[in-house]
Amino acid sequence: MSLHEDALSGAFETLRGQWVEALDIDAGQTRLVTSRGAVLHGKSPASGGALLTDDSRLLGSVITASTLAPDGVLTLALARPDSGNTMLITTRAPWALEFPLGAAIAARADGHIGRRPATGPRFATPQALDEWATSSPDEVEQAVLNAAADDWVSPGDVVSALLRSGVSDDREIERRGIDVLARLLVRGDLVAGSIDDTGFHPAPEPVEAVVEHVGTVWQALGGRRPGPGQIGWFDLPPEESV
Repeated sequence: MSLHEDALSGAFETLRGQWVEALDIDAGQTRLVTSRGAVLHGKSPASGGALLTDDSRLLGSVITASTLAPDGVLTLALARPDSGNTMLITTRAPWALEFPLGAAIAARADGHIGRRPATGPRFATPQALDEWATSSPDEVEQAVLNAAADDWVSPGDVVSALLRSGVSDDREIERRGIDVLARLLVRGDLVAGSIDDTGFHPAPEPVEAVVEHVGTVWQALGGRRPGPGQIGWFDLPPEESV
């Protein structure tokens, strides 16, 4: 079904304020991942210059606006936090924009726009939450908790613990890494949050939303190993961090 741009404005508005977490360009195809796990698949965009994989001009830049032309051309306006410069990333149809919880928007080569509504959690399902809540820490999880006793941790610390345990395949690291953090979070061994100059601030979202975020963004990275600070920060619960 063809959708009017106004009907899509709410979905595109959710991109505002998200930053570019990863970028892959291969054989004329682009895959751009945002900080909340939205994934744009499309033709290599025009941006006033050639783009390279992991282009430093894009990584960490914040999406400030998006527009959709009648012919299906999608334009994202991005700005780096440390400068006032704006970069326009334009992707012609066909393209697909996947959102968390299974929602998606896609443009065919002729500009026809289709939309798929959200289908529900893919990671924080009731069954998975119950299983994680009754689990016990394994060796990798204990290593992450030991690291959290000294400082805040991120998925990068989970990757390091998995590598030390002998796991080296990137897809297996992704699968195991999501599971490790989910178990630690659901059991209450770790809490998610953000950090700034004043310290660690617990996230206001419920744990199931945090787990869904972790799984969505880590999977969206497409086999990449998240580095320090990517996806989120985690700390021991307040009563255990003293």
